[in-house]
Amino acid sequence: MIAIAFLLAQSAVEPSMVARGQTVFAQNCSVGYCHGVGGAAGRGPRLRGRNLPKDYLDRVTHEGIPSSAMPAWKGRLSDADIRAVVEYVSMLSAATDAPPPMMPMPAGEGPATARSFNGPPEAGRGFALFFDPTRDHCGVCHSMGGRGVAIAPDLAETVSKSQADAIALIRSTGARKVVRVKLNDGESFAALRGSETKDTVKLYDLTSAPPVLRTLERSEVESIADDPSWRHDDFVQAYTAAELSDIVSYLRWAAVGK
Repeated sequence: MIAIAFLLAQSAVEPSMVARGQTVFAQNCSVGYCHGVGGAAGRGPRLRGRNLPKDYLDRVTHEGIPSSAMPAWKGRLSDADIRAVVEYVSMLSAATDAPPPMMPMPAGEGPATARSFNGPPEAGRGFALFFDPTRDHCGVCHSMGGRGVAIAPDLAETVSKSQADAIALIRSTGARKVVRVKLNDGESFAALRGSETKDTVKLYDLTSAPPVLRTLERSEVESIADDPSWRHDDFVQAYTAAELSDIVSYLRWAAVGK
């Protein structure tokens, strides 16, 4: 806390903005996503102690890094959340090799745990599983209750079914709206469609978790076609039947309150 207080004293940044940035970073960027806790190295590079320029952090957070695992967060996070993340990462980047600065998280936020959930026990366990940062969890593609990344179809059809039918649907169906993209250079990958223009197409590459938003020139693309071979059950097979039951309980509670 001494380190964070010193860094805050050297800037005009509001502590509440840095705290918000830490929360958003923990929910979307660290541990099971890419970067390590407090800016340490993870699957992504170390951010702490690198003295990265703030304008660079702002640009990369908004636009991502083409042909890399760093997605563009513009349109996926609010402008306010992006500003908060940039301030938090900028502070990490200016820190020394001392323990990473940690701000108290606002009540009710931070990593998803059953203890932080105000609902039935089974829904609380499902909440923790849905956003579990230690695994490639549901929230890397789906959004629920204001958390997660809303790039995959919503889950209304799932929650309208009985518990057993919902679990069967999750386990057995292929993912609708998944396409197979073939590029002129021979690369092929499964993706979800993003926005398109006359000259470009944006696609969420499903070969990594969370999916990476890629912007391709149409001249690079050989074909884009529905991909019935991509199976959602390939992803969910890591969950036990009991865990899937808890996840469905959370989805139903979050959607309809029961």
